[in-house]
Amino acid sequence: MVTALIMAGGMGKRMGIDVEKPLVEINEKPMIQYVVEALKGTDKIDNIIAATSKNTPKTKIYLNELDIKTVETPGNGYVNDLGFVLSNFKLDDILLTITADVPLINSDIIDYVMGEYGKSKKPAMSVVVPLHVFEKYGLKPTIMFENMVPSGLNILRSINKTQDEEVLVLEKIELALNINTYEDIKLLKKLMGDHDE
Repeated sequence: MVTALIMAGGMGKRMGIDVEKPLVEINEKPMIQYVVEALKGTDKIDNIIAATSKNTPKTKIYLNELDIKTVETPGNGYVNDLGFVLSNFKLDDILLTITADVPLINSDIIDYVMGEYGKSKKPAMSVVVPLHVFEKYGLKPTIMFENMVPSGLNILRSINKTQDEEVLVLEKIELALNINTYEDIKLLKKLMGDHDE
């Protein structure tokens, strides 16, 4: 069994807007809905849940309307919230974690990553994007390790301990473009074919 966990508890301070970050609308659709649709569009995922927090109460209501179960986290950042979920909830054997702010994600990418994970001998997989993909589109990554940028898409066993991981490198703008600023939204709309900017 594979559970997808959407991390949707962040405040999104860098956006500088009053809307909860997962609910920022892109072409009249909340950003998190793109992620939900990508997960629902693959047969590799058995269950979808979302980690919300005191920072995202409206996101929780929205997800419940989509029949997505939510778990409440302290809202102290991605790593802490993930640790909280792993410590407090019994989840299925394999956990795919994904951030709520990657609206270009699609089912084909999830299928590919799950297929590569199936071939791996390691219990965890971290998906990274090379720095040159960011440079090509004028994006500034927030975290980088040896010219590789974490994508926000990872797979692990649902136990709260450090796991030996495979690193999967994907040159995909779909994984590089996580929405943190208004400039990111402008690029996203351009990539989606909206040239009204």
